[in-house]
Amino acid sequence: MNRRKKTALRVLGGFFAIMAVCTVLSGVASSVLVARVEVLNPTSGALTNIYTGKGEVVPSSETRIFLWADQQVETSAAAGTSVAKGEALVQFRMEYLKQKIDEKQAEADQLALQLKQQEIAAAGTSYVPSVDSAARSVEAARIQLDQASQRAAQARAAYDGWSGEDEAERQALYEALQAAVSEEAAAGQTLTETQNAYADASAQDAAQEANNASSAETARLAAQQYQIQLDQVRKDLDTLKAYQEAGGKIRAEQDCVVLENNVADGTITSGAELIVTGSGGWKLKGALDEEDSKKLAEGQKVSISMDAGGRSREVTIDSTWSGSDGSGDGNSVSGAGAGTSASTDSSGDGGTKGGGFWYSSLPEGMSAGYGDTFTWKVQVPSARSYDYKIPLAALREDTAGNYCLIVSEEESALGTVKKAKRVDVTVLEKNGEEAAVEAELEKADQVIADSEKYVEEGDRIRIKE
Repeated sequence: MNRRKKTALRVLGGFFAIMAVCTVLSGVASSVLVARVEVLNPTSGALTNIYTGKGEVVPSSETRIFLWADQQVETSAAAGTSVAKGEALVQFRMEYLKQKIDEKQAEADQLALQLKQQEIAAAGTSYVPSVDSAARSVEAARIQLDQASQRAAQARAAYDGWSGEDEAERQALYEALQAAVSEEAAAGQTLTETQNAYADASAQDAAQEANNASSAETARLAAQQYQIQLDQVRKDLDTLKAYQEAGGKIRAEQDCVVLENNVADGTITSGAELIVTGSGGWKLKGALDEEDSKKLAEGQKVSISMDAGGRSREVTIDSTWSGSDGSGDGNSVSGAGAGTSASTDSSGDGGTKGGGFWYSSLPEGMSAGYGDTFTWKVQVPSARSYDYKIPLAALREDTAGNYCLIVSEEESALGTVKKAKRVDVTVLEKNGEEAAVEAELEKADQVIADSEKYVEEGDRIRIKE
């Protein structure tokens, strides 16, 4: 009897041992096959949009000064140099400037002589018309013809009225008539020739007058051209003399720091070279992408951290500039005059197309200089409050639309098990961390935000402790 009891106890002990081993093996299998997930409850309220970016320290005002054209740079202030008001930013070589003045003066003198020559030519030339002499020749030929005609008439009358018998006398009268007729014919021919010569002279005089008028007009136009050139040369000469009076120096109009200068000493300038100066202290300039530029505005708070180190500081946006608002570059540009320059606030200096910049004063007590860089962060709450917000990592999408997975419990032979359940959602707004949704959710629902492996609807899950 004791033996049977001992055997039963051994069998019962073996059963429990096997059950314990199976339980352990089941737990191990469950830990391998069932995904462990992290869950969060839905929240409510405004959706906080977070914007970040990079920025740099810039001067409150920038001035771009273009160098005088066709001058030789003797010395210029290097980038980073502080220049007091009235001091030279650029010193040009005076010998070269004097040479340019002499060349320009010689050019002006030459143009003045050419102008005078053309003015004389435009006045025209005097000449004696050929037609006057031809007219006198015609008149003389007409007189000779009249006289020859009278003599011929007299000789004809004498011949026709002769009634004598002396043949020699008649022959003499006949010969006199023939000579008079021949003289009359010759005089008529001479008159015709002089009349033809008069017509030719008239035509030649008309052509000469037209040529003279054309030459005078050509000379007048040439004189105008020389006058324009002379005026420009004299203007250039006045500019060069102004450079000379300024001592060949472009001076700073106010205390400033040279931000950019790529002009080497000895350079012969083209007029495109420039020096950029900054003045009026420093301010912060944060770069915005296209989306950020539509969200940020004056008065918003920005957290900044200098890349060089130090604690984060909070500043207020003073102004913004958008590359899509059609505004131009706010930086000032000086002309190529005798050391003159203009200065404006450096608000719009051409950011990425479609983006822009925000600007803020340098916080009190912050030590920073030109070109120092920083990162910035802005948190902007949404305009409305939402009933449900879920982690962006929990938001899923398939052909049926957006959805999330929550934890559901089911009873089974092994007890209560947890499974993933699909809940369709409509996305109202989202940022980089959360999504505001409209869905059949409860505040107590456990939304799956992360898992060790991919989880689908209906999969068994375990919640990470």
